[in-house]
Amino acid sequence: MSIIKRFFVLVLLWMGLISLITSANAGPLGQTIQINTRFHSIIGNPVWLLILRDPDTGIVYPYLYDIKNNDNFWLAFSFGQNYVVTVSNLKFGPFAIINNFCHLENRLLTRKSMIISLTGNLTPAPVTSTCHVITYNN
Repeated sequence: MSIIKRFFVLVLLWMGLISLITSANAGPLGQTIQINTRFHSIIGNPVWLLILRDPDTGIVYPYLYDIKNNDNFWLAFSFGQNYVVTVSNLKFGPFAIINNFCHLENRLLTRKSMIISLTGNLTPAPVTSTCHVITYNN
């Protein structure tokens, strides 16, 4: 995909995200987690398991991201005002697992969305990649 096409796709996705965020309080959609990756390289076939739980209803929202490309854009949704990230595991195989990936677990977030940016080299060693997490009020 050319740079211009990628730019327009990202602009359209961003506009869609903005419309979702602004209508979050009016409809059934709660908070959002936006994930952007810009890896230099990827070792193996990593899979990221992200599980959100609504503490008010007990409903669990699992998200599984199969990381095959260096550049990715994903969204995860919670459907209430509060949520907790209960699991954030990056798995490279049966023995290579990074638990609490990006240090997201066990934080109660009330009316807050997140933007997560991942860069570097994605390997089983957590020090080879960088994770920036920004939270903002809805």
